[in-house]
Amino acid sequence: MKLDDKVTGPAYAQVASGIREAITSGELKPGEKLPAGPKLAATFGVALMTVRRAIETLQSEGLLRSSPGVGVFVASEGNNGSDLTTLRADLEALRQRVEQLEQLVAESARQPRPK
Repeated sequence: MKLDDKVTGPAYAQVASGIREAITSGELKPGEKLPAGPKLAATFGVALMTVRRAIETLQSEGLLRSSPGVGVFVASEGNNGSDLTTLRADLEALRQRVEQLEQLVAESARQPRPK
């Protein structure tokens, strides 16, 4: 893996592009664990925070997945969906349920109460 100096912009974008290229070229294979953050930072010659931001970018793209306490892995074919996508779908389902409940409450408030 190497820093992609063809990419203009912030260093994290260059690191993300370098890791992305390693994935697409097969240097990093699905399910493979990435080296630890400090090692990646040394490999690319950047700060650890730069590597972390690059990893976050690639996670949001669904190329990497993280297992807390275990490491960061290249997403496999069956596990390349973004957690953000799942979260958005769950949020939309919850929003719809809240709308239904609000309608029920509004209808209930409009009905006269027996005396």
